[in-house]
Amino acid sequence: MPDQASLRGYGAVVVVGVAVVCAGVIALGFLMPDRLFESTVGLVGFFAAGLLMVVCAVLANLYDLRGILHEEFG
Repeated sequence: MPDQASLRGYGAVVVVGVAVVCAGVIALGFLMPDRLFESTVGLVGFFAAGLLMVVCAVLANLYDLRGILHEEFG
C-alpha cells in the first residue's frame, strides 16, 4: 500500500495540471490575440484562466505543493 500516492498527492497533481492548462490559455492570448478576443467566450476564458492561475499560485504556496509532489512522487 505505501507504493501508491495519497489523495493529497493527486490533488497536488490536479492543481499543477489546472495551472498548466491556464498557462496555455494565457499564452494563446498573447500568440493570437485577435482570434481569442473576437468572441465573448474567448475573453471570458482568458480572464478566467488568469484568475485560476492566481488561485493555483495561492494554493501552491499555502499547502507547499512542491514538497507534497516531492514526497509522493519524487
